[in-house]
Amino acid sequence: MKYIFLSLVLLTAISFTASAQDTTTVTSAATETSIPLPVVKLIKTPAALGISPKTQKSIAAIANPPINLALFAVDRRDKNQEGNSDVIMIITIDQVTKKIKMSSILRDTYVNIEGKGMDKINAAFALGGPQLAIKTINQNFDMDIQDYINVDFFGTAKMIDALGGVEINVKPEEIPYLNNYLKEISIIENIPPVNVTNAGIQVLNGRQAVAYTRIRAVGRGDYERTERQRTVLVALFNKMKGAGPALYPVFMNQILPNMETSLSGMNLFKIGGDILNSKSKTIDQARFPLDSSSKGIRVNNIWYLSADLKITTAAIHNFIYKGISPAR
Repeated sequence: MKYIFLSLVLLTAISFTASAQDTTTVTSAATETSIPLPVVKLIKTPAALGISPKTQKSIAAIANPPINLALFAVDRRDKNQEGNSDVIMIITIDQVTKKIKMSSILRDTYVNIEGKGMDKINAAFALGGPQLAIKTINQNFDMDIQDYINVDFFGTAKMIDALGGVEINVKPEEIPYLNNYLKEISIIENIPPVNVTNAGIQVLNGRQAVAYTRIRAVGRGDYERTERQRTVLVALFNKMKGAGPALYPVFMNQILPNMETSLSGMNLFKIGGDILNSKSKTIDQARFPLDSSSKGIRVNNIWYLSADLKITTAAIHNFIYKGISPAR
């Protein structure tokens, strides 16, 4: 069985949990230790989610349209803070083939945010939480996203540690920047950092892996940073291949509490079943906007990534709905 990032929640829901709205029969072992899944309520009318009549019509014309979920990783220091979403991805699950796709959206993309005007897309989460963040993606890229999963950097580190770390090929030039971010994380948590000292393939712990995903001064800035983010996610997928019942308590006790989602237990159960039955061996990945349809601009001395949203939307739809991988 091939697992994706969503499995961190989905397997837990299938095996252990019942949400506040849904009751699921679980095994006796699960019943002894099950905990409720906290569900974040969203207003799910098309208008509240920014799903236009045009998008609704186009999706309705597709037989068994794929499920699109937003995945955010928010830069915040505590659970009460609505920080910027430094990771913005669309996770797509094909309901027929069970194929999984990951579409990264660069955080500096210059878009219209309802009630704010033009700004970086990652500001939407800080301004209006997941409701506005989803609405901003839907409005600017004609999407139909209705649910999301969110983690912060510290929750991500805990999840990675719970799985025993991830194997990453660290480049020599990345080490000083990785350790610098690691120092920042360690100061906040008041824990001595365990620096990365050698380049090459190695197992990174949770804090090291999070620091790795934050590097943007090496290579092509945010372009390569989103690649690092996807690298860590794929490493997690690989880590979880073949994971058996022994890992379920880890999901429940150490992973689930560090995640936030709008998905109910019943929906998690359904989607999780689809994923677990998937025979797909790969996860398709893409990053948007494309180089050919975007450029950096400065507005009031702030750098933004200005994109041709019509071309970007077409490229996203081609990738998600038609299976056409974008050319850079």
